[in-house]
Amino acid sequence: MKKGSLILATAVLLMLTGCQKEEFAEAPVYGDIYCSSSHPEVGDTVYLRVQIIYAGNRINSGAYNWKIRDPFSEITSITTRFIRKTGEKSLSQVPETQWIPKEEGNHIINMSAKFSYSMGDRNSIMRGSASAYGSVKVYPKSN
Repeated sequence: MKKGSLILATAVLLMLTGCQKEEFAEAPVYGDIYCSSSHPEVGDTVYLRVQIIYAGNRINSGAYNWKIRDPFSEITSITTRFIRKTGEKSLSQVPETQWIPKEEGNHIINMSAKFSYSMGDRNSIMRGSASAYGSVKVYPKSN
């Protein structure tokens, strides 16, 4: 009887542990970059933000490199960094940067991000990356 109980307990333990989903670090999935203002004008201070489709998991910190190409092909580079808040499981801030457009017209924006994880991903790698793209039309300064 004891042997049967031991086998049954072992089987139940194996079933319970087999059903748990393993946790890994995962990079976020981003959508488009958008502007905080629907009608940005030259000289306005605006925020560029990234649409988050999936926030990722176990992200400890992120470095975001923004490249903004104006209509005359001049490129503005901005780097922002975020660190996971104490007590949180993963970085939760929306990637954003402050920007003051100097030219009117269509601006093309690329953002590439590099992450440090607080645990390994499925391949035991402790770093990841993601990117996003968008465009913003900047209007002339109104009087």
